[in-house]
Amino acid sequence: MGDQPIARMATTGELGEMQRMTINADFKGLRHVGYFVQDMDAALDMFQRLFDVPDENIRVMTAEETGGTGIFGFVKLPGVELELIQLVSDDVRTLCGDPAPGISHIALQVDNIEQVVESMAEKGFRLGYITKNGIFDNGRSKVAYLEPADTAGHLIELVEPRSD
Repeated sequence: MGDQPIARMATTGELGEMQRMTINADFKGLRHVGYFVQDMDAALDMFQRLFDVPDENIRVMTAEETGGTGIFGFVKLPGVELELIQLVSDDVRTLCGDPAPGISHIALQVDNIEQVVESMAEKGFRLGYITKNGIFDNGRSKVAYLEPADTAGHLIELVEPRSD
């Protein structure tokens, strides 16, 4: 071993980098990009033609399947999914701020949403938007939105998909 030190203290910068690596490990990647549309059929047709998406890579949830809140279209692209949202309920439209067509939010996949939400809260990021009262389990996944006032106006969704 000679003159080599057996151990050394980590610098503040190294500790910060280690903490960032730990936090970043909570995020598994981009889950989807949410996109408000006015006409689901027209939007699906446009995205299908734009990206040459085969029919089997498109899935639609009807208003009946969502309890009358909206129609959702899912367009699977390489590396990401587009979540198209057509609001049909006036109450939900008002809750969402009567959004114009365009990008709504980004969704990041996590393995343990409770842990990530707790970590975000420790950093001053609150739950908000339509999950102000906590994590929502929609049967397919658990979701939570961060408060846009805490994220420079950006809507960020956290998604923990069901493993079953």
